[in-house]
Amino acid sequence: MTDTASRPGVVHLTERQPTVTGPEMLASLVPPPQFDGATFDSYRADAAYPSQEEAKETLIRFAGRGAPVKRGGLFSRAKKEPEIKPGVYLDGGFGVGKTHLLASIYHAMPARRKYFGSFIEYTALVGALGYKNTVDLLKGADLLCIDEFE
Repeated sequence: MTDTASRPGVVHLTERQPTVTGPEMLASLVPPPQFDGATFDSYRADAAYPSQEEAKETLIRFAGRGAPVKRGGLFSRAKKEPEIKPGVYLDGGFGVGKTHLLASIYHAMPARRKYFGSFIEYTALVGALGYKNTVDLLKGADLLCIDEFE
């Protein structure tokens, strides 16, 4: 093995310690570039599988709810809105459009804090930041899209 300590300009990988903050990591959680233009209108459900159109319609309704509504104070007489399920789970084979639909809801939903990542990306986030820090960063998100959840 050659000693590189005496050679200028040589950096050992073990000497590098890059730092990325949690918020910087969250900022990268967006749909893949090939889905930048994904919309519900551009999704083509296969008529042979009615569940694909049903999934699209469910996500359109879910996206329309927007960010959580701020409620009044303790004694508010505000009319209660109907309960909306906190999430939607899509299940289907390869190539049926789950990622397209997830990207569509990401683009359509008027959420303030929204994230889109693969299961592996969220796992890496936990590995880099720790479980508690990751939960603290994601807490209060309006939309959390988890793709490739096999």
